[in-house]
This record gives sequence, C-alpha cells and structure tokens, in this order.
Amino acid sequence: MANVACKGFSPLRRLGGGSITYKRGRVLTNNTTAIFKGDAVVITATGDYVAQSTGTTFTASVAWGALYQSATTGQMIAGKYLPAATLYTSTGVAPANMSQIYVVEDPIDTLFEASVTQAIALTDLNLNFAITLTAGSTTTGLSGHVLTSAGANTTATIPWRVRDFIIRADVDPDLANAHVECQVNAGMTEPAISLLVGT
Repeated sequence: MANVACKGFSPLRRLGGGSITYKRGRVLTNNTTAIFKGDAVVITATGDYVAQSTGTTFTASVAWGALYQSATTGQMIAGKYLPAATLYTSTGVAPANMSQIYVVEDPIDTLFEASVTQAIALTDLNLNFAITLTAGSTTTGLSGHVLTSAGANTTATIPWRVRDFIIRADVDPDLANAHVECQVNAGMTEPAISLLVGT
C-alpha cells in the first residue's frame, strides 16, 4: 500500500525527555506568503518569522498555528495557518494587531515526523536532507513541506537530519513518502560547532 505523505513537520518528542513547548513569533507587517501548520520557517534580519523560501538553507523552527487580525472585522483570529497577504500597520515592537505564528520553542532538541518524497535505504539514515517546499492547503491549513533525498549528504548546511524510519502499520519504509524521524541539522545553532554536524 502506498504511503500518504506527512503534512509538513510534526513534533514528536524532545531529546532527553520533557514537553515540547511553543512560543509566538512576530510576522512581517507586509507578509505576502501563507505560513501553514507544519511549515519550516526562518527568521529575518529584523526578527520576524517568514516561511522558508529555499529548501537547502537553515531552518529556524516549525510553525504550529497562527494569530492574526481579520481584515474585515478587526478581530484577532487563531487558526492553523496564516493566510497570504495578512497585513498590519505598526511602528511598535509588539502591537496588539500584529500577525504572529506559534513555533516550536526548542527545534534543535525536538524530533519531528516528516516524509521523504523518494524511497530511501538504511544507508540514507543520519544523512542531511533538503526540503521540497510544496504549498500547503488553505482548506486544511496544513503544510505541504516534505524532505527530498536528492542531494542528501553529510554537508553541515543542509537543513534536516534523517535519524530513523517511523515503523507503523500505515507506513511502508521501503516506499516513497516513508515517514521518518528527523531533526533540524542547520538551524539557529551554528552547525559547524553543534553535535548535529554530518559525519
């Protein structure tokens, strides 16, 4: 039976135990790209979160919901995703009307479930994988991000490390879109001095 691809990156557990925690992060005032639940995100030089725009650079965290102001009613809305072109006006650091996303607070020490578009082998475990940045669904609010084994390597700057297969009745590890356990490899912690550098 064919595998059904994961909807982006889903937090599984923290290395060493403990609870997975989330924090809110501000989004650009002129954000034009939807950010879906499970999307990989990055932080701009101004400190705002945006959807990751290239699959081969570092990942700052994973989005897990949004809070934004309705353009029609002016009310704040909590949702699975931040719609595209969710704009607001502000000159302050934390205005009441700012668009925000919830992100995994400690992505480096969190393990995630994701899928790989191609079938991979045991020899691909512990390699670093890039992301295919497929658009999410505005119906479900869920991400379309998946890992790709194209170019998988030990290169420290590739964003995700695949650690193991998810073994479950609904997943065949021998087929494309197998679910894997993975973690951020190139993130806010400099990969060249972290324990997550490819070997």
